[in-house]
Amino acid sequence: MHLHPADLAVIAGYLAGISALGLWCSRGQRTRIDYHLGGGRIHWLLAGGSVLVTLVSTLSFLAGPGEMIRYGIAYFAGALAIPLCVPVINRFLIPLLRSLPATSIYEFLEARYDARVRRLAALVFVFRTVLWIGLIVYSCTLATVEVTSASFPVTLLVTGLVTILYASIGGFKSVVWTDNVQLVILLGGAAAVPLFVAATLGTGPAAWWDTFSSAGRTHIEVFSFDPTVRITLVGMLAMQFFWTLCSNSSDQAAAQRYLSTPSIDGARRSVWVFAFLNMGLVAILMICGLALFAFYAGRSGLPVEAFQQQIADRADKLMPLFIARELPPGLSGLLLAALLSAAMSSISSGVNSVSSVVVTDLWKLRAERTLRFDKMIAAVSGLLGLAVAALMAWSAERSGWNLYELTGRVNNLFVGPMAVLFLAGILLPRATARSALAGFAAGTAVALWISFGSMIGGGSRPISFTWLVPASFIGGVACSAVMSLRRSSPSL
Repeated sequence: MHLHPADLAVIAGYLAGISALGLWCSRGQRTRIDYHLGGGRIHWLLAGGSVLVTLVSTLSFLAGPGEMIRYGIAYFAGALAIPLCVPVINRFLIPLLRSLPATSIYEFLEARYDARVRRLAALVFVFRTVLWIGLIVYSCTLATVEVTSASFPVTLLVTGLVTILYASIGGFKSVVWTDNVQLVILLGGAAAVPLFVAATLGTGPAAWWDTFSSAGRTHIEVFSFDPTVRITLVGMLAMQFFWTLCSNSSDQAAAQRYLSTPSIDGARRSVWVFAFLNMGLVAILMICGLALFAFYAGRSGLPVEAFQQQIADRADKLMPLFIARELPPGLSGLLLAALLSAAMSSISSGVNSVSSVVVTDLWKLRAERTLRFDKMIAAVSGLLGLAVAALMAWSAERSGWNLYELTGRVNNLFVGPMAVLFLAGILLPRATARSALAGFAAGTAVALWISFGSMIGGGSRPISFTWLVPASFIGGVACSAVMSLRRSSPSL
C-alpha cells in the first residue's frame, strides 16, 4: 500500500505537532527537578494519563485484538483486577514514595538497605528499559512497514529520532504533555475501527458478540491445576493484579509520574485515573477484536467455526491489514498516527526515566551541575534502543523468531524480582540487604524457569506466561522472608 496524500498529511502534521509541543515544553528548565519531574507541578489528571501510555505499547495496540480473535475473551478478563490494585498502591506505596525527597524511586533502596541494592536495581532498570525501547521501536516499525510498504530503516530512524529529540530536550514536562496528546490519538484511533465496521456492516457490538460466541470464543476456563494451560480466569486476574502492583512499585517510568504531582492526594488521584483509563482502553481493544472478527467472517462467507480456524494463525495481522486495505484516506493516517503514538509515548518515557536513574542513582551528580549531561544520557539511551531495534530486525530475518511470544516472556522477566526489593522492604521489617538480594535472585530464577524452562528441560509444553510475574514475585518475597528470620532487627 502506498500512502494517500491525506494520510501523509495526517502523519506529517502529527509528527510536526508533537515535536513542536515537546520543544515548547522545554522552556524554563533550570534544575533537575524541572527536567526529571516537571518541577513537581504536574496535574494529577495528566500524570494518570501519562502512566497509562507509558505502560501501553504498540504491541498492546496491535496484539490485543489479535489475541482475542485467536484465543477468545479470557485475556481481557484480567482487566477486572486493575481496580483491586489501586487501594494497595495508594495505601502503602504512594505515602512511602512521597515521604522521600527523591527524583528516582531507587533512592528508597539505599535508605532501606544499602548502596549495593540501589545500584543493582538501577542497572537492571536501565538494561531492561533500553531493551524495551528497542522492542517497541521494532514492533512499531514492523507494523508501519507492513501497512505502508515504506522503507524499514527510514521508518525506524524517523520514529526514533523525532521522539529522542523532543524527549531529551524537552524533559519530563514535554513527555507528560505529549503522552496525553498521544493518548487521545491512541483512543481515537482504536475507536475508529469499530465505528467504521458498524457503519459498513450496519450492525453493532451485540451482533458481533453473537457471531463471536457462535465460534466458541466467549468461554473462559475458570481455573486449572495444570500450569501449562495457556489462560484461565484465575491466572489472568493474578497476572494483571501482580503486574500492575509490581510495575507501579518498581518501575521508575511509572512511579516518576506519582512523584511529579504537587501533593500525595494528587498522586493517589492519578493512580485512579490510570486504572479507569486502562480499563477503558482494554474495553475498546476488545470491541476492536469483535468488530474485526465480524467484518472478516462476513466477508469470508464461511461458517464462523471454519473461519475462526482459518484466521487463527493470522489473527495478529488483521489490524494492520484492516488499516491498509479497508480504511479511507485520512482515517488510515489517523490509525498509523495511533500506532506511532503508542510507540513514541513509551520511547519518550523510557529515555527520560533512564536519564533520571543514571544521573541520580549511578552518577549521583550534584544538583547545581548543568542539565547538558542529563539530556545527553537521554539521547544516548534512545540511540541504544534504536540499535537494539536494528539488531532485532537483523536477527528476525535469520532466526525466524516468534517475536511477540518472545518479547512477552523476556520483557516481564524482572517485573516481579524488582518489586521484591521494594515490597520486601515495606512488608518485612526485619528484611536486610542480604535477604532482599536473595529474594531478587530467587524471583529471577523462577521467572527464567517459567519463561525458558521448557527449552532448558526439554518439556513439550511451557508453563503459562500468566504465572510469570505472580510466581516470581511471591517466590522472591517468600525467600526474603525466610532469609530475614536470621536477623533479630531491621537493617535500618
